[in-house]
Amino acid sequence: MINNFNNYGSDFINNINNNNYNNNNNKFNLEDESIPNLRRSCCIVRVSGIDQSNGTNPNLQSIRSRSFSYSSNGKIIFSCSGFIIDLEKGLIITSPTIFLPFINQQQNDNKRNINNNNNNQITESNITKNTKISIENILSLINIDVILESDIINIRNNLKENNNNSYDYGDEKVYDPVNSWRSCKFKDYLGCSQNTLNTLNQLKNHFILSNQTTGFESSFGLIVLEINDKSSLIINQQEQQQYQRQQQQQQQQHQQQRINSSVIIGNSIDVKSGNSVYVVGSPFGFISPTMFLNSISNGIVCNCIQSSSASSSSLSPSIGNIGSSLFLVDARSLPGNEGSGVFNRDGLLIGFIAPPIRSKNDKLPFTLSPVLPIHSFLPRIESQLSIYPKYRLSNGLSVTCFDPIQQSVNSCQNSIVLVQFKNSWGSGVLISECGYILTNAHLIIPSIPLIQQHIQQQQQQQQHSTQTKQTKSQHNNQQPQPFPIELYKDKKVDLRISSNSIINNKYNNQSSLHQSSTSSFIWCKGTIEYISHTHLDIALIKIDQHDLSLLLTDNNNNNNNNNNNNNNNNNNNNNNNNQKRQELIKFHHVVCNPILNPKYGESVFVLGYPLIPPTQNPPISVTKGIISNIVYVDNCAVSYQTTASVHSGNSGGGLFDLKGNFLGIVTCNAKQKNGLIITELNFSIPATSLIHFFHYANGTDDMGLNLMRSTSTNKFLKALWKLQITPPPLSNTNNNGSNNNNNNNNNNNNNNNNNNNISTSTSPIAGKKYSEFLTKINQQQLLQDKNNKIQSKL
Repeated sequence: MINNFNNYGSDFINNINNNNYNNNNNKFNLEDESIPNLRRSCCIVRVSGIDQSNGTNPNLQSIRSRSFSYSSNGKIIFSCSGFIIDLEKGLIITSPTIFLPFINQQQNDNKRNINNNNNNQITESNITKNTKISIENILSLINIDVILESDIINIRNNLKENNNNSYDYGDEKVYDPVNSWRSCKFKDYLGCSQNTLNTLNQLKNHFILSNQTTGFESSFGLIVLEINDKSSLIINQQEQQQYQRQQQQQQQQHQQQRINSSVIIGNSIDVKSGNSVYVVGSPFGFISPTMFLNSISNGIVCNCIQSSSASSSSLSPSIGNIGSSLFLVDARSLPGNEGSGVFNRDGLLIGFIAPPIRSKNDKLPFTLSPVLPIHSFLPRIESQLSIYPKYRLSNGLSVTCFDPIQQSVNSCQNSIVLVQFKNSWGSGVLISECGYILTNAHLIIPSIPLIQQHIQQQQQQQQHSTQTKQTKSQHNNQQPQPFPIELYKDKKVDLRISSNSIINNKYNNQSSLHQSSTSSFIWCKGTIEYISHTHLDIALIKIDQHDLSLLLTDNNNNNNNNNNNNNNNNNNNNNNNNQKRQELIKFHHVVCNPILNPKYGESVFVLGYPLIPPTQNPPISVTKGIISNIVYVDNCAVSYQTTASVHSGNSGGGLFDLKGNFLGIVTCNAKQKNGLIITELNFSIPATSLIHFFHYANGTDDMGLNLMRSTSTNKFLKALWKLQITPPPLSNTNNNGSNNNNNNNNNNNNNNNNNNNISTSTSPIAGKKYSEFLTKINQQQLLQDKNNKIQSKL
């Protein structure tokens, strides 16, 4: 349990200042030497045994779909990744997922019965005890092997003398499927911490966790293996000394060069959303270690999830807080990556890849990879296993390397809010200091039946006009009309804002529904000011200042009043409340900069609240990508396409560049024909298309909202956002000609839902068939060529 950190983690704390690796002179440089060093500290782990999948062990069938496996001649092989925690002792840490398939169903049921009889509470201690016993019972039936980086490098043949009479290690990989594998023995198993277990129990209600039906808890621990033959783990001492002498003057950091090396533990407690990470693992590894051994992928930390039962008290004066119980990262993770080491920008280990988490809806993929923080295991690794890894932590336990994404996330995250309306939830962006918020209309429209009826009536009228072949002027009169304000003026939206979103907040120390290590979250009400009726998928919401003021002052009074003088202070408090309620609460917000012109390939990140429902108090999520495409109309950007991973709940969130500049509102994903969402193909409304909302919200244009209400649907943009073949945009110019640049905006809010999807089906109204489109283009080209010939003759 993480609470044991104070009792058993003394060596961890003492080593912070005493360890040799706390020297900044030895800092890794990822561009130069860190990547080879990381690869030398990681490995493939393989477990083989009798295939019991023919009805005797249904556990094999469920896990085979998640872990990489191969079955032949009555035997089955599973592989995953691992890393070296102690090179001299030959100790390796890996994932339990490749061991659990061999534990038969009866053992799992017995383990469940023992846990259920223990006050119906599954704890870290009984998970560790029961899983360890179960694995020990199958050791005689399985074989355990590993491959290290050195095992597929012919060291002596590749130690070549160059023209300077110095030696270089070649990287010519030679894999021997028989002799390259090193046999190992099982040493111990550790279950996840109690805080991580609490988090997993919350997530399992909404997602599918690894082997959930037979006890997912065991999958989220770690296995310690010991290599049987440790004789060749380090380069021959004579060769090593010769190599050191020759390289001493040129590259002093190579004095301790080894083919294999132990990982160095970094500060996983202080990891924040937006931090860059590297994953070193071996997906599909045992089939071809030459191809897959210790492959590198990179990404960022998207979520830092804390258990709802986590205490806010610090573990020790030097540590500060308990840290997160689970990370979510967007680095690539494939079957066989379980157990892969996850490293920060300094090349230091902060965690390892856990079994994958899947959505219960197959159409909504969960593409983020769960990571178990190393700090949740370190106290027990030291106290129970007597393993003392190397550390390199800064004195202040702060990030030792400047991380531009994380710095920008810190400056932008207070402008992002969680929006919930009945059964739908998504994200929103604060755009003014008085509390105006932009979000997507499709989060709200499906939950208001009167608006749904209004939309259906307009669609029927539009279809009727098409069937009766009305004139163009008559057809224009059938354009979608603004939603009457009476349909939504009395509706309230639930908003969750950060206490840090409030400028000069006097109530940051108050209790609230959820509190993290840096800020608390406050739930308040919001009023719906506008819902778009056009191609623009936007709704404008305003924070209810009176409601929020009541929450802040009431909570503040509850915290400040003592039980002994509550009655005496009631009158004074009421007077103070009346004064404070008259004060306008101001908020941090994004700024719309119309001169920003993001380019193709520019790095961006998305902030929002995807995947985890509001009832679980989700942390803010960040994903990184690039702008992959931009659609322009009249030299004005009307759509950004990005590669950042976007999931359900990201709708209405913010798109930012690496400097923290606001670029737009995340709106939707594309989806395949079978309905499967493509998370890395998504679209955002550019900020320049929203400028009228910014002017109105900030008091610079009182008529800005009325202008948006009078805007007509642009058929080209409506079809564009539905991924339909459409005529050129100039043939469907906006009726508000003078406002063309600002009103040729985005997205059809009809037929949308709270899963951020857009339809790819064709429509006889908004789009045309591809064949018809090509025919028209060819005819136009022939006519243009004919006219050119006539002009040339004249």
